[in-house]
Amino acid sequence: MVRNIIIVLILVAIGVPAWQIGGIMLERKQVRYAIQAHANSIKRYQNEEVVKGNLKKELEVRNLSTVFNFEQLEMQKVKIRYGYRAAATIFNYTYYQVSEEMEAVTEEGKFAEDKGEY
Repeated sequence: MVRNIIIVLILVAIGVPAWQIGGIMLERKQVRYAIQAHANSIKRYQNEEVVKGNLKKELEVRNLSTVFNFEQLEMQKVKIRYGYRAAATIFNYTYYQVSEEMEAVTEEGKFAEDKGEY
């Protein structure tokens, strides 16, 4: 009985941090792709306010900071900068922390929700 409790505690001590770190890594990748998709969507909407609003909504849905820099480079080319920050904690102890400045520029020949057609 005591042996089973110890085994469960060890598995929890290994499994919970791995799950939290994996979730942060996955979220970071998803945010990077979302920012790039919104940078590419300027070609579809041709209105920077629509692109800004859509990106802000997506960040709000993910419960992330909605502060980002939006720069119009050309008529259909923009640059979006976003500071992604996340931390994994357990019992008020932070054991994994990420802070990354992401940047996306409109790609040539790409559209938002690109299905491989150019």
